[in-house]
Amino acid sequence: MDSVAPARSIPQIPPDWLKPSAPPLEIDFGCHRGAFLLGMATLHPGVHFLGIEKQSDRVDKCNARALRMGLANARAVQGTGAGALDPLPDSSVAIFHLSFPDPWPKRRHAARRVFQEEFVQAVRRVLRADGTLRLMTDNEPYFREMEALTHADWTACPWEDAREHVETAFEKTFRRLGLQPFRLALRPLFPHGENESLDR
Repeated sequence: MDSVAPARSIPQIPPDWLKPSAPPLEIDFGCHRGAFLLGMATLHPGVHFLGIEKQSDRVDKCNARALRMGLANARAVQGTGAGALDPLPDSSVAIFHLSFPDPWPKRRHAARRVFQEEFVQAVRRVLRADGTLRLMTDNEPYFREMEALTHADWTACPWEDAREHVETAFEKTFRRLGLQPFRLALRPLFPHGENESLDR
């Protein structure tokens, strides 16, 4: 009789992480293999770091590394696009990191970029009123598009925030080549939904 492979267990967001009394939650969207996620979780044990990644094998490897490193404050889950943020409650995220998303540089592929209006609105929904959106890319046209999409309802804030940070794998690569990534840190001008009510 042929053996049946066990069904893969799909990683989920720990429910305790979403309670109002939980430690601050940071999102690493597109966490890749988890270099930034696990590095930050090591530096800041009092913060929960949630990685969102579309490739299931990367999610599994990231979670396996977190387990080996004893990092109970790091977890990766599978997800893509704005819909990946649906399980998160409103105003639950302290810092949202989006580093080196695929720029899809060809004009005919631009619609595949994750940073679109729907995604920006989803980030605003889950971000706390005092939260921060941190964007980083090596692609200038994409960066200018990010600036345009956050021109209204967001305000720039200093990138340096007095915390120790680790570099993402892509950031290390670009810096070794002598390149400086484009960076932007933003805070919402209004709590989620407040500006909509003012317009009525």
